[in-house]
Amino acid sequence: MSKKVLIITGAGLAIGFVEALIYYNLGKKGTNEKFKFQIPKGQELIKTTGVIIATSLATAALSNVLENMIVDQPNLKPIIA
Repeated sequence: MSKKVLIITGAGLAIGFVEALIYYNLGKKGTNEKFKFQIPKGQELIKTTGVIIATSLATAALSNVLENMIVDQPNLKPIIA
C-alpha cells in the first residue's frame, strides 16, 4: 500500500470520526436540551468506527483509482485544423 493511500485513509479516518461524533451528538440532543458532547458506548461505538473505517478505505481506493486514471493518460495534443 502506498504512502498516498495511507495518508488519505488516515485523514479520512480522523475527519470521519469527528464528523460521526458531530452527527451522533446532534441526533442525541433533544429539541429543548442544551447541547452536550457525548461519545457513543459499546456496540454503537464499534458500529460507528466500522462504518468510518469502511468509508475511509473506499475514499482512499477511489482517490487512488481516479488519480491513476488521470496520471496514466498519454499526453494529449490539440488538433490543429
